[in-house]
Amino acid sequence: MSRINFELPFFFFFVFITIGFFLSWYLYRKEIKQNNLSKAIIYLLFFLRFSTFTILSIFLLQPKIVKSELVEEKPILVFAQDNSKSIVNNIDSIFYKKKYSDSIRYYLNELSKYYDVRTCAFGREVKSDTIFTFSDNYSNFENLYDFVSNKYHGTNITDLIIASDGIVNRGQDLSYLSLQPSISVNTVLLGDTNDYDDMMIKSINNNKYALLENNFPIEASIYSNKNFQDVEICLFSGSDLLQEKKIKYLKKGISKIKFIEKAKKNGNKVYRVVVKEKLSEKNILNNSIKTSVEIIDYSQKILILTSGPHPDISALNWALEDQLKSKVSTFYIDDFDEQISNYDLVIFYKPTENNEMMRALEKSRDLKLPSLIISGSKLKPSSKNNLLLGLKQNNFKGTNKVSVQLNNDFKSFRLEEKWLKIINDFPPITVPFSVDYKLVSNANILAYQSINNLKMNYPMIYFFDIENTKHAVIMGEGIWRWKMTEFKSFNNSNVFKQFFKKILQYLKKIDKKLRLNTVVPIENFEDDPLYVYAEYYNEIMEIENEIDIEFSYSNSSGKEFSKNLISRENFYDLKLNGLPLGKYKYKMIVKNSTEKILNTGVFSIVESPIEKLNTVANHSKLSLINQNGSSFYFSNFIKLKNQLMLSYESKIKAHNEKTEKDLINFKWLILLLLITFFRMVLKKK
Repeated sequence: MSRINFELPFFFFFVFITIGFFLSWYLYRKEIKQNNLSKAIIYLLFFLRFSTFTILSIFLLQPKIVKSELVEEKPILVFAQDNSKSIVNNIDSIFYKKKYSDSIRYYLNELSKYYDVRTCAFGREVKSDTIFTFSDNYSNFENLYDFVSNKYHGTNITDLIIASDGIVNRGQDLSYLSLQPSISVNTVLLGDTNDYDDMMIKSINNNKYALLENNFPIEASIYSNKNFQDVEICLFSGSDLLQEKKIKYLKKGISKIKFIEKAKKNGNKVYRVVVKEKLSEKNILNNSIKTSVEIIDYSQKILILTSGPHPDISALNWALEDQLKSKVSTFYIDDFDEQISNYDLVIFYKPTENNEMMRALEKSRDLKLPSLIISGSKLKPSSKNNLLLGLKQNNFKGTNKVSVQLNNDFKSFRLEEKWLKIINDFPPITVPFSVDYKLVSNANILAYQSINNLKMNYPMIYFFDIENTKHAVIMGEGIWRWKMTEFKSFNNSNVFKQFFKKILQYLKKIDKKLRLNTVVPIENFEDDPLYVYAEYYNEIMEIENEIDIEFSYSNSSGKEFSKNLISRENFYDLKLNGLPLGKYKYKMIVKNSTEKILNTGVFSIVESPIEKLNTVANHSKLSLINQNGSSFYFSNFIKLKNQLMLSYESKIKAHNEKTEKDLINFKWLILLLLITFFRMVLKKK
């Protein structure tokens, strides 16, 4: 059915006709008076010109030919193939690899006479394709439903056929999935439903870190679908068998097996748990699993040397008695017959008063051992020994009683706000007196001397470096009074203890790499995000989150990528998606630190075993998504095909389709007008 529509109101047509009539009359009025042509010719020419003006006026109305016809739309049928590896992990694998695709194409070609047939393969993602490789590591039905809902929204989709084994390991459970009610969902049941005897390691649990020389557990969760006899569970490191446990009778269900290992060497160690039994299982791909443990050495041996007894020594021993992984040994210098090199840190109490102590102090400097020196109250006015205390030439004369006041500008480690008043209220101690304390240039003052709460510009506690080794000095003696005063006021001496622990932690030689604690999985499954985790510690191993950390990684071809980690409250993390299979090298870099800290390592993206862990088809679960449809075995696909062929007519969607075309686009009409116009001009001449 066709009709003509005009863009302008139709009354303009009469206006244009009137204008055309008067224009034609005006052009031929002289011809009528002069009688050069016969009246019949003049009237003919007048009529042709008037007709031309009339037709042109019609074009000014922008006429359009509107054509309307009834169009029948084929129903859309979508065939979705589960493209995961579990489809071919059964006794029919050869059929699915070689013949299945051809059979499906044959059936779909027959249905294409009645339906607009579309195909897709779904697994990790959904692809519009008819090539089924069965190579995906996951089956994600949720992605398939989102794909169908979005791609075919507003179309005449009537049927969805899903061919799968019902093994779902990503996305929402099938019972929560649905499409619009007008779509019929039928399922084609694939895979092997036989429940063969099988044991699998479902998971492995262990701490990410272990301290050197400590024991740590590795626990494997083993699932068996029947009772097994004479089972062996082995723990390997590389190819070395570390432990083996033999279980005479393994019950059906979940069993947990724990190994206790000893951390013998620093670094990352990879372990593998393997389960096996005498009778051959059908599926042994799920019988092993790997994990890794980072072994860290936090141990420290501390030596206290003194020339005689003093209550300060007891106070120091008490403060350090529960220092993490530290062993504190106290000796009189006359009784010390060990090698000072056996220790990680040395505390010298009043060394300048004993020549043997000074020799030990000099030896520790040669060995680059960090030290804490409690100077005592007697220092010689000018002595080269004072240089070992980080002092230049100072004119010490006599002693003085002073209190301690913390330096508010000290930034090397954090001091608790509540400590300030407690420490500043500690009682006076005896210090060597000088009117001009001169420290080495790199000295870092932690606390000043004060008298009557007035801060003096004289140091009481300070740090200095010699060849990248830290040293600390406490001027004076009598720190035991600090401990006793705090205990008297608060019934504990926690601040005294924590204060000295922080000083010792700051002095400790710490590998810079330990201050940047990184967690990058050695092996990560493809299609799983790679989670990178890091913690940054200051020089006394206090956690911080105000610096920038860059994660840089390169693949086997050397192409490098880098991203900044995201700062959280007490840690940093980064999530990387879509890394392809292969081995990678990485660098974790602290970018804006005054010192360069760099951790390096390797990781691999490996093939996921998740499709191999469970190969038993779950047809009952698949039937949950039969929306207005049923389940069919592949051998019965012809029955499904016949049902669809019989019902296709009721699914055809008819609608009126309207097309519009401007009349000016008809070239033959324009040509006719031009011929008429030129004929009039010629006759006029």
